[in-house]
Amino acid sequence: MRISERYKSRYFLETIHIPLWLIKDICWLMEYRVAGLIIAVPTILVAFWMCFITYKESDHFLPNVSIAFWIVANANWMVAEFYDLKTKPYSIYPFLLGVLAFVIFVYIKLIGRKKTNQNS
Repeated sequence: MRISERYKSRYFLETIHIPLWLIKDICWLMEYRVAGLIIAVPTILVAFWMCFITYKESDHFLPNVSIAFWIVANANWMVAEFYDLKTKPYSIYPFLLGVLAFVIFVYIKLIGRKKTNQNS
């Protein structure tokens, strides 16, 4: 895949990802159980696909990992509420993994910035 095609693909995914996430949350709010479950699947898949296509891009990969974990946690929470499951507390783990991914991203950016400033 050429570079320009990769960016077009990523841009499309980033663009489609937002309405998928919003539709999933609207289904949750309106308690449309079947629609919420159906839309959760492509929302999660797109989030992880974004991670896959950006794994070599330091400015995008870890934030996308963070988002993917957030969506998994959010979807688990939604399903737990829809079907009165006891899995809601387990949402904390993907939420924390998402926070950890983002903290690592910020740490790497800060360390990289400090090294750049020291070398100047």
